[in-house]
Amino acid sequence: MTAEGAEPAYETILLRRADGIAWVTLNRPERLNATTEQMHHELLDAFARVADDGSSRVLVLTGAGDNAFCIGSDLGFLTEVLDGEEPDSDLFAAYLERLNGVVFALERMPVPTIAMVQAKARASGFEMVVACDFVLIAEEARIGDVHTPYGHMPGAGATHRTVRKMGLQPAMELLMTGRWMSAAEAVEKKLALRAVPRDRLREETTVFARTLADIPGDSLRHLKAAVMGGLGRTVEEAVATETSEYLALLRSSSGPVDGFRAGQRERALRRAVPVSGEVTAAGPAQGGGPPP
Repeated sequence: MTAEGAEPAYETILLRRADGIAWVTLNRPERLNATTEQMHHELLDAFARVADDGSSRVLVLTGAGDNAFCIGSDLGFLTEVLDGEEPDSDLFAAYLERLNGVVFALERMPVPTIAMVQAKARASGFEMVVACDFVLIAEEARIGDVHTPYGHMPGAGATHRTVRKMGLQPAMELLMTGRWMSAAEAVEKKLALRAVPRDRLREETTVFARTLADIPGDSLRHLKAAVMGGLGRTVEEAVATETSEYLALLRSSSGPVDGFRAGQRERALRRAVPVSGEVTAAGPAQGGGPPP
């Protein structure tokens, strides 16, 4: 954070950190939160701050207003690229490289990420949504890649991440038809965790984020690293990654020891057995935490 606890004065996004939760809001509601080069740079800066600050345990990404989470790329930029005799492919290549950097930075956040989708998400907005670990969506919202009806295709990972989350055939149908998907279908097809009325979305998201933020120690960081590191690998390689992360957790955090000791104390209180392991009328003390 900047001096005296103030957040950076971004122009296209908002960053608010409190109680272990970082809220990043795409803040161009008058332009349906369309992405620009400046927004890309600001998102990269915000994600880096959250990843490095050590106090944010969950990141929530959302959009300002009730009309769009993010509708995709700003029309001004698309006009610059496409409104000539020939498309400016070099300019677009640089844009896609920058956009993919943003989406990868979001996907690689060391803490759990939640997309709070309060309204429609399309194109790069959709691609940011599917890069998050969890999606909570308003019942009134719709999501979709929606590139093909305009003669385009995804360029920031939807062809991979959507297949990974939905399965090949449903993802190909969604991407190729370019249709919109309702909130209920997004939950059914595993692109969203749950759908709730828009007027309850922030409350539900806060409760879920709070649940994750309250998990003690650094276990979620290492658990996420194990899950993401094991994707696309053999079972043996994935389990090796899991083992490596578990050992890294044991070596770098007091969480496992603190949790074990807390479990021992709780069990001792429940059974009136000393934590020391002394045998009493109630029997020997038992382990208070789950075994590895």
